[in-house]
Parts: sequence; structure tokens; C-alpha cells
Amino acid sequence: MMKRDSRDSTWWRLAPVCVNLLLGVPAIIPLYSAWLLLTEYRSCALDNSGFESHCGDVSVIEGAGWARLSLVIFGGLGLLSVLAVDVLFPLATGKRLRQWLSASLVIPVPCLLAITAFVVFN
Repeated sequence: MMKRDSRDSTWWRLAPVCVNLLLGVPAIIPLYSAWLLLTEYRSCALDNSGFESHCGDVSVIEGAGWARLSLVIFGGLGLLSVLAVDVLFPLATGKRLRQWLSASLVIPVPCLLAITAFVVFN
């Protein structure tokens, strides 16, 4: 009978956290786009009337469009990857679903670290 190594079991407990931290790196793009829509482009965030609107100058209108587009595309792809990794993978392999879903709370950590570094060093 083989004895399980304690380091091996620690790795399997930390694997969901590590995988979700890696998912958080590309999640910076939709999170930053949402941040832009809520702060700088707030007046044009949900306005689809294009250049006929009165929500600001041309740079605000064009920036809000790109922010909306990146939020929808990269946010959708991010949600699909989180669904695949945190729900479908544990169900297919028999892993504990609660452990993977609770580890998904660390996805915004890389974005928060990037914002913190930007504020500190800028």
C-alpha cells in the first residue's frame, strides 16, 4: 500500500486556487473595461446613438465603444472558461465542486494587484 505524500495532497488542495489565479490574468481586460465604463466613459456607457449623442467629445464616444466591445467579447470568453474550469471539469473528473467554486473568488486578485501597483508607482 502506497502512502500519500503530504506535499502531493497540498498541491491538489491548492490546484484550484492556482488555476483560478491564472484565469485572473486574462480577466484583467474585461475588468478594466468595466472599470472604464463605470468611471471615464460613464456618460456614454449605455448610449448606442453613436456620434449623434451628447455624451462627450469623439474620444469618449469611441472609447466607450471599444470598452463595451472588449467587455462583451473578453468577458464572455472569460465566463466560458470559468464555467469550463470551475464547473464542468470537476463534474467530469469527480473532483469536489465546492472547492473549485470557492477558489473562483481569487479571479479578480491579479486585476486588484495591477491596479494597486499602478496607484503606488504612478
